Amino acid sequence: MKPGKWNGKKKAAGGFQKPAFKPRPVRRGQLIAPFGVGSMNDFRNDEALMCAGLDEWFRSPPEETLRITEERLAARLNCSFFIKPPDFSESEGGPKYKIPHVRFPLWHYCPRCFRMKKTTLFGGQPVCTEQTCSKSKHGRRMIPVRIVAVCENGHIEDFPFKRWIGCTCASEYDSRMFFKAGRSAASLAGIKIECEACDRRRSLAGAFEEGALGKIDVQCCAAQPWLGRETGVHSCSAGLQTLQRGGSNIYFPAVQSSIYIPPAHSSETDEIRRVLDEPVMWSALTSGLEDGKIIKMAAEIVARMGQVDATALAAAAQARLDSSGTPNVATTEEDFRRQEYEVLRAGVSNPTDELFVERLDGDQYDWLGHFFKRVGLVRKLRETRVLTGFSRLVPKTDRGDPAVQRLSIDGSINWLPAMEVRGEGIFIEIDSDAIDSWIERSKAPGRLGSLLTEFNNRRLIRSLSARNIDARFMMIHTLAHALIKELTFSCGYGSAALRERLYCNLEDPNQPMNGFLIYTASGDSEGTLGGLVSEARPGRLQRLVEDALRRSQWCSNDPICMESPGDGAMTSNLAACHGCVLLPETSCEEGNRLLDRGLLVGQVRRPDLGFFHGAPIT
Repeated sequence: MKPGKWNGKKKAAGGFQKPAFKPRPVRRGQLIAPFGVGSMNDFRNDEALMCAGLDEWFRSPPEETLRITEERLAARLNCSFFIKPPDFSESEGGPKYKIPHVRFPLWHYCPRCFRMKKTTLFGGQPVCTEQTCSKSKHGRRMIPVRIVAVCENGHIEDFPFKRWIGCTCASEYDSRMFFKAGRSAASLAGIKIECEACDRRRSLAGAFEEGALGKIDVQCCAAQPWLGRETGVHSCSAGLQTLQRGGSNIYFPAVQSSIYIPPAHSSETDEIRRVLDEPVMWSALTSGLEDGKIIKMAAEIVARMGQVDATALAAAAQARLDSSGTPNVATTEEDFRRQEYEVLRAGVSNPTDELFVERLDGDQYDWLGHFFKRVGLVRKLRETRVLTGFSRLVPKTDRGDPAVQRLSIDGSINWLPAMEVRGEGIFIEIDSDAIDSWIERSKAPGRLGSLLTEFNNRRLIRSLSARNIDARFMMIHTLAHALIKELTFSCGYGSAALRERLYCNLEDPNQPMNGFLIYTASGDSEGTLGGLVSEARPGRLQRLVEDALRRSQWCSNDPICMESPGDGAMTSNLAACHGCVLLPETSCEEGNRLLDRGLLVGQVRRPDLGFFHGAPIT
């Protein structure tokens, strides 16, 4: 992928003249996360650029080959289709798409003489022309400053260096600013900002403290550089916070994902599909419906002509009719997950479809059948990941939240950037009766009471809504982590190559979901080689769970880990650390939060606390 930079003049509507591009490599998948619209990326030659909005991604309608169709997710996100970030090709006659970037931050400094210059969003990289710095006629290349100012509403702007030191110069052109880094100390106190023109200077000590910029009366200007706006079109009352340019909390992509669910006719046999795909046969079946239903006599006549079973033909034709309308739009994330959950637990028998699940009952797994109701061998799956927006400082995912920034100015853009990945996985449905018996026996909710209260209090302080987390959810989540850890030893995948997808209802107890999907998906291949699925076969899954639980019984950080009163991000974990169940952030849906291996294997003094208490673990 070769992003370019805009180098044109600003138009009134936020668009730009045709830019000049310079090759800078970014992979296609990275343009969804972590280097999507609004994020900063460091390139070679000391350049820091920000991925521009969707308005300038294409100068003509994108090609059909870049479109991704996922009706269920498109209906959920209220858009028409999705677009894969274009793949740059250097071959003759190949596409020459380039993703535009803007230059941010704007302030740069010379690493030799420390002189500062401010460029524009669409300008080139500044150079220092002082004779003491470079004898080249092109000057010495300047590097971007390492700090920026961000607000909770997702806006970002340059750190106010002039206001910070109290510079009285009329403009950047009148001032002579210097960024003198690390001259007296390695801390922020060692970074001095000076203006020779008005003889003002100050170190950056205290710049990262909360409210530091508010004390010098610096307000957020609602800047949206990725949309070409150095100053926003609306006011913003949120306070600015100083952050490192590469800080992990400077960009949180809001990514929605979906596991492809085949249409209702995915269970058709090849013979029945051949009959239904014939226009004459389909017309004969559907020309005379009764209350929207296939007439039995018509199905029998067509079945004799096609030499197939009449009952199976009528059922398949009716399924096509029922699924041909508008897809069932899930109003909540839980409803959206429930659609996938029901398909995974029921199984999908058509190996030619993009979701192929072989369902096995729990009683085929000996002692494990007391805990697992069903196991799904997901031989094929397709996942669609869509970038819907982003936030800063605090991760937020609701598109309706004003803190989630938009990806474009033009409201008529009816697509979002996305990518498809294919792979395989293991689906496990945990027996609800076993969960109810465990909760009643172990009194597990009592162990989590204060932890979950503190977790929700911290969410409320950060302007996030409280979540209805319970012991069942934490147990299922921790089990998924323990199995992923063990799978890295048994099937050869790295832990970062495996992902979890949790199915656990938190809102409606009358519609239980007690399961999870562990899967691997790659955007660079048409699937994987079956190593993950093979670990879920009877005989092997029992050993996998035994080994995972045995490792969970003792951690290298015990007894401190097991007896922890609360640890991890937002104090949301109990017995969980990098020595036992924590995973790479990309593998966990919850950001390594809400984990407790004590809910799996119990404690030394309370072995019955564990869900698997009584399992034959040696």
